[in-house]
Amino acid sequence: SVLSRSFVFENLFYQCMCVWGFFYYNSELRASLQSNKIGKGLEILFCFLPYVVIRPFFPTTRFKDAGTNKTGRSDKLRYFYEIGTHLVKIFYLWGKYFLGFFINWLVFLDIPSDDDMVLIHGVFLLNVGTVSIAVFLHTLRFKKVLPPQLTFSLYLGQIYSTFCGLPLAYTMFLSHPMLCFLALSGLICNMTRSKLAHAVWSLSCLILLKSYKQSSGSR
Repeated sequence: SVLSRSFVFENLFYQCMCVWGFFYYNSELRASLQSNKIGKGLEILFCFLPYVVIRPFFPTTRFKDAGTNKTGRSDKLRYFYEIGTHLVKIFYLWGKYFLGFFINWLVFLDIPSDDDMVLIHGVFLLNVGTVSIAVFLHTLRFKKVLPPQLTFSLYLGQIYSTFCGLPLAYTMFLSHPMLCFLALSGLICNMTRSKLAHAVWSLSCLILLKSYKQSSGSR
């Protein structure tokens, strides 16, 4: 199918998140951001409120609406795309809360170890590749350079390659159970599809972690 304007525009939001990661995961650039009010405001915005304040300015394309034109598809192909779509949904939730919010909070609190930062940089590169390759693979499909099943399979392989880092991230996640709990609660909140519930969750995390950071710094 033709790449929709909404999909391209929506993808710009995730590109913005990648640009933020480029600055925020660099210690020198992060220190520069945190040295002024505008930078501190951006830190709050991107670490806690990106889906509340920024996301509404971009269109939303639902996974459930993908591939609604099933003309000429065999039962085998329909099953393939249904399974693939569910896998993408699972990754989206994992990536949004544990590779996104969790990691940003970890850096916000200034508690990742040197080994954690090496892992974070690696995951960041994979995330940038995931955002970019979505449009690239769809273009190859549209231009009939590669068949649809192959491009979709390559995309799934790309996004799930982030799970290769789980053994290395095991210690990082277990060392911060509070952040894991907050990320998991956000994931569950997301499944309600309530914008108000997600806004309340985001603000609650902001208040809790900002207070925790201030209390830790005063010790």
